[in-house]
Formats: sequence, C-alpha cells, structure tokens
Amino acid sequence: MAHRTTRSHHHDVVVVGAGPAGLVAAAQLARYGLDVLVLDKRAGVSALPRAVGVTVRQMEIFRGWGLEEELRAGTDEVDFALLQTRTVAEAGDGTRVPINVPDLAQSSVVSPTASARVPQDHLEQVLADYLARVSGRPVRRRAEVVGISQDEEGVRLSVRGAGSHGGEAVEELSATYVVAADGAHGPTRDRLGIESVGADGLMRGISAEFRAPLWPVLGPHRYALYSISLPEGAGVLIPSGGGTRWQFGVVLGPDDDVEALAQPEALAGRIRLASGVPDLAVDIVRQSAFTADAKLSTTFSSGRVFLAGDAAHRVTPRGGNGLAMAVRDGIAIGWRLAWVLRGWAPTHFLDTYEAEMRPLAAADVARAADPQGRCHAIITELLHDLGGRLQHAWVAPGAPGRSSVSTLDLVGDGLTLFSGDDDPVWPTAAARIERGVPVEVATLPPATAHALGLHAGGALLVRPDAVPIAKWYRVTDVPRAVAELERAIDDVLDVLDQRAAAEAGAA
Repeated sequence: MAHRTTRSHHHDVVVVGAGPAGLVAAAQLARYGLDVLVLDKRAGVSALPRAVGVTVRQMEIFRGWGLEEELRAGTDEVDFALLQTRTVAEAGDGTRVPINVPDLAQSSVVSPTASARVPQDHLEQVLADYLARVSGRPVRRRAEVVGISQDEEGVRLSVRGAGSHGGEAVEELSATYVVAADGAHGPTRDRLGIESVGADGLMRGISAEFRAPLWPVLGPHRYALYSISLPEGAGVLIPSGGGTRWQFGVVLGPDDDVEALAQPEALAGRIRLASGVPDLAVDIVRQSAFTADAKLSTTFSSGRVFLAGDAAHRVTPRGGNGLAMAVRDGIAIGWRLAWVLRGWAPTHFLDTYEAEMRPLAAADVARAADPQGRCHAIITELLHDLGGRLQHAWVAPGAPGRSSVSTLDLVGDGLTLFSGDDDPVWPTAAARIERGVPVEVATLPPATAHALGLHAGGALLVRPDAVPIAKWYRVTDVPRAVAELERAIDDVLDVLDQRAAAEAGAA
C-alpha cells in the first residue's frame, strides 16, 4: 500500500518522460546550469530499437555536445539506401533505391558531420548518461506522475515510486515549469485537457528486435533497409548495431490476426523465410504490435506546462521522422526555458515555442498522413532538416589529434555575433549592449567571413539553436551598431509592444 510523504522538493524544471524529446530538453537545460529533474515510469530505455535515423542537423547538435563518436559507436556501416530484394540471400539480385538521406559527400558540402543509423535505445542511453554527467543527477526511473496542478507560482506534481522502506510512496514535487514528454499515450496531455486531433489507425503492424547472423548472408550488400518481397516473409529488415542485432517490421492488413502473427515462433519463421536461409538461428528478443497515427495537439502548452515530442504530435513511420521532431522540440523548449529562468528573456517569450514549433509539426503531420507516402528529393529533405540554420563553414583546420572547427561550433548559449576579425565596430558595440541576454562575439578569419557573406562592416546575429535572426551588410560606426543590435535583440525577445508603449509614454 502506498504511503504519502509531505516533503516537497522544488526544481527549476521537471521533465516528464525520458525519451529523446525529454532527454534533449533536460540536457539543454542542464547545460545552462539549471536544476532539472527527469521522471520516467519505465525501468530503463526504450524496449525496442525503434527509430534508427539521426539526421544531419541532429548529429550537428550532438557533435556540439561531444557525443558524436559515442553515438556512432553503436551503428553499422551501411549504404544509406533501401535494397528491394526477394530474400536476404538474393540481395545480389536486388534493386537499390535511394531513401532521401544525404550521404557523407553530400552532407560535407553543408555540414561538419553526416547522418547516422543510431538505434533509439542506444541514443537514449547515450543521452541519459550525458545528462547525468552534466546535471549530476540521473534520470529517476520507475517514477510515475499521478497528479499535476499549477498556479501562478509554479507546478505541483504527485509522483509515485519506490518508497525508502519498501513498497510504494507518493512524493510531492514542485517546479517552476514542466516539460511533458511522456509520449503519444502519456497521461499528462489529457490531464491538462489538451486534445490531439488528426488521423487514427493509418497503419498497423508488428515490430520485433531479433538477433541473427545476417551479415555473412548479405556479404557486401550492406544497406540501411531491406524490403523483402517474398509474400510469406514480406517485411522490412533494419540493421540495428552490434553486428547481429536487427529489427523486422511487418505492415498488417485489416484481416490479419495480430496476436497470432506476433508470437515469437511465428515471427522467427517469417524471418527465416525473409532471409532465404531455412535453418537460420533467430533469437527474438522482444516484439510489439503498433498502430500508426498522424495527429497534432491543439496547443503545445497549458500555463507552465509545455508539450514536446510525441505528446505534442505523432507521425507514421512511412511519412515522418518522429525522432527528428522530438529532438527539435527538446532543443526549442530547452533554450527558451533557460533564457527565461536565467532572466535573459521575459516570461511571454515562451509563447514563441508554440508559435514557431506548431506550424513545423503541422506540416510534418500532414506529410505523414499522405496516403501516397510521397518521397522527396534529397536536397529537399536536407533543406527541411537544416531548417534555415547558420551556414556551416570551416573556421580552422584540425590539428593532429584535434577536430576541425566549424562556424556551428562557435554558437553560444546566448546570442552569438559573427563578424570579421579585422573589424572592431561590432565587437565594441556588443560590449555596450545591456539587454539581459549575453551577446558573445565570434570573430572570423577573412575566408570564413566571406563564406558567410560578411564583408567589411558586416555582421550576423544567431540564436543558440543556430538560427540567424539578423544580418547587416555594412555598419561602420559604433553608435549605429549598438542601436541595430538592440533593435534585433528586442525583436527576438518579442518585446516590440513594450518598447512602443515606452516610447509613446515618453512622448
């Protein structure tokens, strides 16, 4: 029987859910030195590898956190394409089909890194370990939020977990803000009275993780996905790291018996048929039936609580990238909350989270609901992924044993002002700014400045998510540069109405 403790612990932010969205948001907040606690009702990371694609932009973020090498350690080296083949054993006769993921050569033109096939459980473990290092506090597992309420002062949460003397206990916590990242079926959204609208049941299927020695069967034909056309073994095979670790996905028809097809023996038999090796050793690690939807929450916030990841939107595997959307949300809400909590931005600045993120999510949900599952050109996908972020250009070549430095590596926690290293106007102006949010100056060598389109008197102002917010082509005096910077900062903080009111009152 549960017992209740009246002791209350306060945190700057409590994150509900330790999936990608929650972990990224928490890590972002911890990087700002804030007190953040992540609660997750699960005992560990995702039970299935699930999403395996880390996009170029995501890897840029993780590279900036020093996690790229660790993430790639859990991947298989593959050709980023789909192989259509009758069976695995007949891969040599298969057809290679591009899957709209840029390869290393294509990515290197616009980025210091490239996409990777990273199983979600590996991604979550790397992020959870990183969060523990940065914050000094690990994810609190087996901690279920059973109640939530809020007022003008903050948010109160009732959390059920293991008691100190055995059994269960309900602990009362409080936070200035909460990020609800507890998934598509998490209860927080419903407790807040937020609806999720869109298309239900667009696809149903079975996903399984299994181990089998398939690489020797495939030989040199190493791809990111395999579409098996043999009717009795039809499905999609995805390498999931570790050499023998794979995913198998089956899309079911309306009359298929989910319970029967999801049995380990049935799945193992289907995988053997798909492999073309009748005596293949198959070990089913775990399996799960799923239903895919394309839905969007009617709002991304309620008071001091903000939705992120699948709690805010859900897409089908066919047409969307839920992992990319989750990371995008985590970064977006993380730095905004940090700015407000650090006193760098007014409270209503948080309104820009929904104003910016919801239209992006709506477009992704609409694309995921497309019954044709239309493909998009690689360049279109790359532009969509990079989303107007700062242009990558090399600042300094890598010395022996050190990585090269990209313009993206210079983006700071506040605002970053890029200018040429031979121009004193903008650094002098930045030092005179008094707007709360810090402005860090990144001086660039001539070749890099020119690559960004910055010439004498030019400058570029960038947010912490690497999104440019203002560019000046030629300002040659400090007073004007100060005025231009102040106006740009006011714009990003969404305080134009306050400035106008102040000017009207002074008139």
